[in-house]
Amino acid sequence: MMPLYFLHVRDGDLLIRDLDGSLLNNLEAARDQAIESARELMVYSIEGEGRLGITRSVEICDAGGRILCVLPFRETVGV
Repeated sequence: MMPLYFLHVRDGDLLIRDLDGSLLNNLEAARDQAIESARELMVYSIEGEGRLGITRSVEICDAGGRILCVLPFRETVGV
């Protein structure tokens, strides 16, 4: 069975929780999904808020809530 990963978005003190999670092959697949999600969220931020939101990050967590990786949005630009 594939592991469950949660991709929470951190915006300063605000944590937007991924309540459903995603079944993915491994942490690398979760990181790839986080990159894609961050890029999409930056587009929505530009359109809706007039800002890029580059200071946000994605916290990739396992089913137990342990943070496995923190991916700053700025690292998803040009990857």
